[in-house]
Amino acid sequence: MSVFEVRVKGNLAEATRINPQYAPRLGPLRAQAAQAMAEVSGCRVTGVLGDQALMIGVLNCPAFGG
Repeated sequence: MSVFEVRVKGNLAEATRINPQYAPRLGPLRAQAAQAMAEVSGCRVTGVLGDQALMIGVLNCPAFGG
């Protein structure tokens, strides 16, 4: 399991992986990052883009008209 630092601004969330891990696969990391973004923001994550170190998520929140 990976550890992320999550920042939220408007309808975007940024998840930075902060634990060392050798050759992580993006698929499982994307799901873990989306879960971390949802927990921190309280919003549904509709998409995640990025690489194994930094991922950006689009949030769907009532506060943002979603």
